[in-house]
Amino acid sequence: MTPPVLVRGSEISLREICSCEERGLRFARIRLAILILGVAFFAAACGNSSKQPVQRYHMEGTVVAIDRQNQQLEVDHKEIPGFMGAMTMSYPVKTPFVFDQVSAGDQITADVIVSGGQDWLENIKVVKKADPNAPAPAAPPEVREPQPGDAVPDFVLVNQDGKQIHLADFRGESVLLTFIYTRCPLADYCPAMSTRFSVIEEALQNNKQALGKTHLLSISFDPKHDTPKVLRDYGLGFLAGAREKDFRHWEFAVAPERNLKDVAAFFGLVYMPDEDQFTHSMSTLIISPNGKIYKFYGGKDWQTSDVMKDLLSSTGS
Repeated sequence: MTPPVLVRGSEISLREICSCEERGLRFARIRLAILILGVAFFAAACGNSSKQPVQRYHMEGTVVAIDRQNQQLEVDHKEIPGFMGAMTMSYPVKTPFVFDQVSAGDQITADVIVSGGQDWLENIKVVKKADPNAPAPAAPPEVREPQPGDAVPDFVLVNQDGKQIHLADFRGESVLLTFIYTRCPLADYCPAMSTRFSVIEEALQNNKQALGKTHLLSISFDPKHDTPKVLRDYGLGFLAGAREKDFRHWEFAVAPERNLKDVAAFFGLVYMPDEDQFTHSMSTLIISPNGKIYKFYGGKDWQTSDVMKDLLSSTGS
């Protein structure tokens, strides 16, 4: 697999710089005024989870790593029926004594509790201790390119209105999503992705049949800065005419910090904080109406016309 293209500060990508549609450039310029917005507490936007129903799923897997500081277990688990496919993920654990009972390599069973957009492990039981002479289980690779047909986990995000949204909310629609952060200083990267999305959004607004079958989603990997207010103002800079109603079809959201690593790992995104900027790869995808990966575009060398064609094809149009 070709290594991801990373961008940082004023460095120029080794790949050919993509050209952005002229009609979209005016929106990229508008966003420059957004960067001075203040930071609000992300937790205030998460809403009250106490009224949410509690769901419980049975898990079987192997402990990959133990994070005592953040009270999390990284587990390579089998398919969790009704919840998600087999994969490696980190889960919070609310009972600290568990960390004295489990070791990397232990096979465990547990209950995954889901409530109010949060999930954690309960009833953790070791069914087979790790062989002390066996090598520790290898951590999953840092970058895994999403494959067509991969089932997308029901990740929880927070949108520009401070509301929690689930990727499963968009079942029945084709979702075009990309990753950005609003402070990105290079016009050829995050602003270019948003500019291209604005062109696609404008085309879809003029195609009512396709509009009802699709959804656009720009996801930030900078939760400390990209609060709902920052995302809303950033998004208005790219929406034609800054129409509030356009957020119904194109949303700007942020991955909560505790889920960010899992979101990035699944979608093939690499990001590394560096002062107030990020070194990061580019990741754009289409999710089909059945909640599976339809197509993945690594890097920035894709054209709006090609993606628009793929997006319409994914809807069956």
